[in-house]
Amino acid sequence: MNENRNQILNWQAQGHIDNENISQALATTGANNTPNQWFRFIRVSLLWLSVLSIAFGVIFFFAYNWDNISTASKFVMIQVLMLVSLFAYTQTKRYSNANTTILFFLAMLLGSLFALFGQTYQTGKDPWQLFMIWALFVMPIAFTSRSSSLWLLWLALTCLTLNLILGVRYGFLGVLFDHERELLLYSFLGIVASVLFEFLFYSRFKLLANRIASQVALIATMVAFSWVAIYSIFDQSMKSFDGLFYLAWMAAVYYFYRVKTVDVLVLSSWVISGIVGIISILARIIDSDLEGATFLLLGLVIIGLSTMGGKWLMSLLKEKKDSQDGEDA
Repeated sequence: MNENRNQILNWQAQGHIDNENISQALATTGANNTPNQWFRFIRVSLLWLSVLSIAFGVIFFFAYNWDNISTASKFVMIQVLMLVSLFAYTQTKRYSNANTTILFFLAMLLGSLFALFGQTYQTGKDPWQLFMIWALFVMPIAFTSRSSSLWLLWLALTCLTLNLILGVRYGFLGVLFDHERELLLYSFLGIVASVLFEFLFYSRFKLLANRIASQVALIATMVAFSWVAIYSIFDQSMKSFDGLFYLAWMAAVYYFYRVKTVDVLVLSSWVISGIVGIISILARIIDSDLEGATFLLLGLVIIGLSTMGGKWLMSLLKEKKDSQDGEDA
């Protein structure tokens, strides 16, 4: 959405433009998205969908034809694809959409190569080691690309590695974070990833092009901490102090993304998580004392809290817009 469109919609919200005249105002000021903008959006979307389709197609091709292709041919084909990807990478503009999608495709091919090696030679290693090595190789590619998509791929691989490690109760992590507390470990990982992504974005050398990776990591961490809070309220097997981690997380998010700066997207997840926590506490306190009226009461509370949260977020949007207009002036 361009700046003119934002300004027109803000004037509408403030009552300066009537609702029946909004279409004419958008058309007169050229605030509607142009055909070129739509074409660029469609082009980028098709580019990413194509790359993902080819990457998954390569994986399914080897899986379906596993018995019909010799071992040497498998390795030759996957490595030729990697060389072609590297050549295509050198022919595109650095940090462009095409450049980033090629690097993402290369990262997917690396995973296919590691899986091919493990399946062919049956090394006997645990599956988590494959994903750990894959994540380690994706990290320098993500640094090179400055792309949120590659960093999110790295984060997903890291989470999957931890999940597989905990599945076999491997060493110290398996003892400290038992089955009921796995989400707490993912929450801590999300915090580390969020701090890393924020550092990369705000660093002097601009090592990350945007905050999408940071915002996604923060929202995912919010989801994990919300489940930690729910388990702490309803599940007696959870440690009594685990809920304190949730409260500390909520306070930290409010401080950094409301007091220090304003990030409405992150605060939206903060509001939803707070509503979930409050409803969980009420449900635990009331239990079945009110019988059928319990659902009515909880429904009314949800409506009230959602309304207040929505109005608060709208006020933050207006505050952020006003501050940006003041800086531009």
